[in-house]
Amino acid sequence: MSLNQSVSNGAKSLTQLARSPLSGLSVCIVGAGPAGVYTALQCWRKGHSVRILERSPVARTQGDFFMIAPQVVNHIKTWPDMAEENDRISVNPRISFHRSTGEVISGPSPFRLDNGDATAALDPATRFHFHHRPKFLQMLVSQLERIGIQIEYGCRTTEYYEETEKAGVRLDDGRNVEADVVVAADGIGTKSHKLVNGQEIRAWPSGLAGFRAAFPVAVIADDAEISERTKILDDGHPHFQLFNGAGLHMTMMRTEDTMTWGMTHKDTGTAAESWYANVDPAAVMDFVSTIPSFPPFAKRLVQATPKDAIVDWKIMWRNPQPRTVSPLGRVVQVGDAAHTLLPSSMNGANQALEDAIYLATCLELGGKENVHGSTQVHNKLRFERVSCCQKLGFVNLAKRSNGDAKTTNAKTTKDLKPEQGRWLWKHEPEKYVYENFAKALDHVQEGAPFQNTNIPPGYVHEEWFVDELMARVEKNEPLDLGGDWS
Repeated sequence: MSLNQSVSNGAKSLTQLARSPLSGLSVCIVGAGPAGVYTALQCWRKGHSVRILERSPVARTQGDFFMIAPQVVNHIKTWPDMAEENDRISVNPRISFHRSTGEVISGPSPFRLDNGDATAALDPATRFHFHHRPKFLQMLVSQLERIGIQIEYGCRTTEYYEETEKAGVRLDDGRNVEADVVVAADGIGTKSHKLVNGQEIRAWPSGLAGFRAAFPVAVIADDAEISERTKILDDGHPHFQLFNGAGLHMTMMRTEDTMTWGMTHKDTGTAAESWYANVDPAAVMDFVSTIPSFPPFAKRLVQATPKDAIVDWKIMWRNPQPRTVSPLGRVVQVGDAAHTLLPSSMNGANQALEDAIYLATCLELGGKENVHGSTQVHNKLRFERVSCCQKLGFVNLAKRSNGDAKTTNAKTTKDLKPEQGRWLWKHEPEKYVYENFAKALDHVQEGAPFQNTNIPPGYVHEEWFVDELMARVEKNEPLDLGGDWS
């Protein structure tokens, strides 16, 4: 059955969703995480034919909670089916800040994106949506299936290649899969760097790792104190709690069906960059035992966590790579395959989903005859903005790390709340591409002047390196970034 034919009687997307005219472009996407699946959805919507390859379906069933910002949520809601489902499966928690003993500093209160606008946290169009990663990904996959695209599993990529008129990937079973454009959305272990960057760009351990857990709430139902301390609030909102102190940064939240918690710690060499590498609660308790002030109810929460529900996630670094497109423009990296990994997960998923919107729209505007120009424009429009988002992650890491002493005597949360500027969450990615594609194309092809405006006002991009920023964080030095990041 053709991608352009109806695929089911109940697929509202096909009758209510406007699709751009067929472009004639074929796009092969490697990786079926959120970045890859949303790229597939956006490419289909912009008239391109799509094929998506993935190694294993296991990761769809595992994961913690993460946040999707308004600029992405507002775009998701342009899909009729997903507009309703995104609201239904997301949670809108109230947030409180605590010392490592459990003592409340402030909250629970709405997470305000704009401190000058008291309604910003209440408006569904301007608030963060907390999502359980497997449910969010399943929402995207279900939409993919409604438009007639099935993920091809069991496809392990060993090499990327390109020619003047096409690109492709070689699989470990000897097959080659080719398309007009190949998108590397296969994460930190991608094989695309050798082609795109001319060499392997390996990430290195940051020295930090994060325990992450999510499991059914029934597991802790018999512990009255845990149930009370993590209960849904009287106004119906989940309670997202952040604990900060010397050597501790922990979060916990309970929804109607899922209990989740996370904890940052020094990496002793046993953490893994894998959702499949579960650890025993005893390993977490070994770390907890080094924090004398750790709340007893939180210890019992850790001990009650099922053995198959905890991942010790290694946090990795990679310096910013200004080039995310291959020399002939036929292979493009998105998500973690492209960008420096964050010290804070606040922005990672949002940047991956923004990548999808930018790339699909650039390919639509450039058309089949100008793939190279389209992907070069995508690279130009994305790099500085993503670089700013990565820097913002270090600002938030500094707040956590250097907040140890502040938290001890804190009376407010000003120095602890993560930074999220208007330049980030008020952005309209698809509109930005439509307004700037022609100017950016003149820039990459003819050298005409062009300046991105999707970054903090007044900020001038300069090359930076992870080690330099981390050294400043560890020395408690201010990160003066320049421009208006508010």
